[in-house]
Amino acid sequence: MRALKKIIFMLAVLRAGTCFAQAAISAETAALVDSFFELRMNLSLMDGDTDAGTAEIIAAIDGFEERNSRQIASLSEQDRIVMENFIIMERYNYLYEKDGQAKAQHEILGAQREKCESFARTAGDDALSAHFFCTWADITSCYMGYSVADVLKYGTSIKPLYEKALKKEPDFSYALTNIGQYYYFAPKIAGGSKKKSLDFFERARNAAKTDAQKYYADIFLSQLLFENKDFARCSALLTEAESFCPGSRYLAKIRDANKGGLSLYQYNQKKSSLDKEAK
Repeated sequence: MRALKKIIFMLAVLRAGTCFAQAAISAETAALVDSFFELRMNLSLMDGDTDAGTAEIIAAIDGFEERNSRQIASLSEQDRIVMENFIIMERYNYLYEKDGQAKAQHEILGAQREKCESFARTAGDDALSAHFFCTWADITSCYMGYSVADVLKYGTSIKPLYEKALKKEPDFSYALTNIGQYYYFAPKIAGGSKKKSLDFFERARNAAKTDAQKYYADIFLSQLLFENKDFARCSALLTEAESFCPGSRYLAKIRDANKGGLSLYQYNQKKSSLDKEAK
């Protein structure tokens, strides 16, 4: 009887542990993420600068979610949140500058940030995957961009989340790229460093496995190399990126910015300043 009670107790502990035992995304989720990143890359073939093009892009994102709705619903809660994070952020990328979208996008990001925070608080760091930490940081970063008060409130939480992601998976190309962007844009007082940014971008490119991962890693590294006046390698990386997505409008825009003497980062900062002045 005692032996039976011990077995029952052990089974109960094991079952309880499976609720938050996941520390990496499942193979099924990894395949969905790869498929979504391929979609992301191919969205750059469409014209996101026009209303018709944006509508086509949003329809493609919605179509991905609809086609994979049953599979996403069958994932663990943590992996569902990861997929939601990717999909929400991709819509945001194309909608946040559109008239009448700021309030709606801010609310969507805020609700998703709270969902990430709530799940993380219940599960604990040990149970969270690199993808969860990284996309939680991304959602928070996008959310706080609407308000100086939110920057002050959440800004210091971004880098630790990326660091936790990389502690889980040191060769996670997406996280390496995103922490590289953090170091690029962060002020020096918050640890910003273009030297560190370059190191993370190089590591992201070396760690990239799929065509979509290589596409984005090439782009982000190329633009910091452009600022460092390594024009030959910058051009070679952009050519390599185009081999993964021939006809990419995003790459054409980057090349135009470079011809004008600006990196992608400098172009976006200038555009943001002009938009604020216009408003």
